Amino acid sequence: MPYKKSHPLFPFLTFLIFFFVIILSSVPDLSLKIKDIAPFTPLPLLIAYSIFSDVKKSALAGFLTGACVDSIASGTYCFNTIALLIAAVLVCLFANNLFNKNIRGAVVLSLFTAVLYFFFRWLIFHAFGFSVQQSFGYLLSHSLPS
Repeated sequence: MPYKKSHPLFPFLTFLIFFFVIILSSVPDLSLKIKDIAPFTPLPLLIAYSIFSDVKKSALAGFLTGACVDSIASGTYCFNTIALLIAAVLVCLFANNLFNKNIRGAVVLSLFTAVLYFFFRWLIFHAFGFSVQQSFGYLLSHSLPS
């Protein structure tokens, strides 16, 4: 496969887009909340970036995005850094080996990754600390709709 050189401003513009989305998702007055449910916008952006880039760039983007999200979140203890790093690498590997790089593959990988991310977040932070009814109520009313 021939080497394709990208424009020198592409990494800077990518960083600005990620930074803007993370800041936009963390400001309470500008959030896209419906009742108590707010979308986690850095995840679909990271998945879309990971589908069309290589493994090293995806891993770096996942690590930095997770670290930035953990720096503004309270009480996650590096969960986002680890989860987004793993998600970015796995999506990049799936996109390169199993899926076609098109919009259908991007939507399927984004939905699948979002469901897994919120399920593991629920499993680690909410499943065992509350009663079964409260735990599943949180999963069905807050985690999965996010």
